[in-house]
Amino acid sequence: MPTIQAWQHIYSNVEKEQSPHRQGGFQTLFYSKAGLTPAEVEEMESRLLYFPSQVEPVKHLFFSTSSGKGVIAQIVALPDPDQFGRKGRYLAHSLIFSPESLAQFEADPFRVFQHFHFITSVKEALSRGNFQNGDIPAVTLQIPAASTAQLEAARTWSPAELTKLALLALRVERQTQNREAITLTGQPAEIESALAASFLAAPTILRPRCAFDTYFYRCNLVATYFWAVGLPEPPASARFALVDGGARQARWEEPGQPETAYERWAVAYISAGRLDQLARQRDRAFALAEWLDGRDYQESLVATAPGEVIEAVLEVNPAAVQARLRREVGEQLPPALVQRAADQLYRQTPGLTLYNYLRRGFTLAQLLNALYDSYAETAFKEPPGDELKALEKVLADTEHPLLPLFLAYWRNPRQRLPQALEQADEAAYRQFAETALTLKLLDPLNLLSRGKEDIFLELYLATGAENMAELAEALLELDAPATLAHLNDYVAKLPAKELKRLADLVEDRTDIPDSFQAALKKAIAALPPERSLTDKLQALWQRVSRRED
Repeated sequence: MPTIQAWQHIYSNVEKEQSPHRQGGFQTLFYSKAGLTPAEVEEMESRLLYFPSQVEPVKHLFFSTSSGKGVIAQIVALPDPDQFGRKGRYLAHSLIFSPESLAQFEADPFRVFQHFHFITSVKEALSRGNFQNGDIPAVTLQIPAASTAQLEAARTWSPAELTKLALLALRVERQTQNREAITLTGQPAEIESALAASFLAAPTILRPRCAFDTYFYRCNLVATYFWAVGLPEPPASARFALVDGGARQARWEEPGQPETAYERWAVAYISAGRLDQLARQRDRAFALAEWLDGRDYQESLVATAPGEVIEAVLEVNPAAVQARLRREVGEQLPPALVQRAADQLYRQTPGLTLYNYLRRGFTLAQLLNALYDSYAETAFKEPPGDELKALEKVLADTEHPLLPLFLAYWRNPRQRLPQALEQADEAAYRQFAETALTLKLLDPLNLLSRGKEDIFLELYLATGAENMAELAEALLELDAPATLAHLNDYVAKLPAKELKRLADLVEDRTDIPDSFQAALKKAIAALPPERSLTDKLQALWQRVSRRED
């Protein structure tokens, strides 16, 4: 059990001789002067109200001072009247915690109610305080590091009703701003159990804002606001939410769908009955969710979040993940490219890997690769004009092996692509040419590039090339006659017209590879003798042969 220190405050109605201030009536008898200011004491007094009824239950309060300290208090009715016979006396004993001390036990007031003995009589109070100066020392508490009270209370509620309770607690800031209060009814134990259940999903950082008074009988909500108030009987009309602690039902306007990343995570866990995991993981899950939504978050909690929490938060928040991803991508890419790159990264990157990238950022190279993959998935269909302009701007300052080639193809395949192909290295050229041939993006011969003829022929011939004569002519125009040797095995399959055209192309050239000439001669000789065209080809080849001799 962690050792936690709290300042004390005692407020009651006493006779003059029982007062350190030598006056009778309601007053602060003692307070820890080392930790509390007179202004804080006055602020606390305004909340420590108790009006008797037939029930007169023990009253529990939880609230924060304007200075940020947490107050956990108990008020009990005193049975004896004052010296004038007036009833209605009570005693309030409050423990006041610094924000750091409050966080040590997860700002869980129910843990304090269970494990601390509050003062319940004036006699006991007088024995604890310094009657001469009204001071009372701070108290040291032994509070468990964990508690099952909230978990046990939550398990008695149906998932649907517990979801309502959870959302009420998680939206405490909005309700406080609108001065909307939750009214809880039932027996005192039922009211406290409902409050404990509502705290289950609330992370430590939100709990100090969930101020409550378990017995708000005859108190004024306008003058003394609490997020949740308990009443023995339901009011004639509840202006906001009404929680029946006995029936374990919450009646209020439909909360609608979860609105934040954390709400979606908490509701998913409640619906799945994973209350134990919710109780263990809520603080880290909340910090992660706040980071995901782009709000302030506690870095230490995010940095130590286990993989299962990260994956669970991301899984139930696809829209939030994509929004965060777009924000990150938008820091490096122009707006016209953000959606495409972000969508691609979201689709192709596993959860934890994507999370790590979101935490440390993406390199521009990763984003350009994502763009390339996205274009590949659409078979390199030409993107909209604004994307082309944005892509051209990015590529002017950043290198990418393939995107400049596709940009040239989209912009002008006849004028810009040849230059881009010539400037590309062999690996990029090979990949672009193979893709273009497979997808039949353009006339294959437009892919020929000086110095890369061998790569082109390897790829092109593997696809079952046609128009061999046009291919040979294109190779000769590039001044690459030696590459005709790649066509040797294909010549024999050509029709007579193709062979004639090839023979005409090489007739007057002395730089044609011998192997190609031999293959061409053999193919012509193998043509059927009855065809007139064959005779002409053979005569043509004889002329070529005599000239070579």
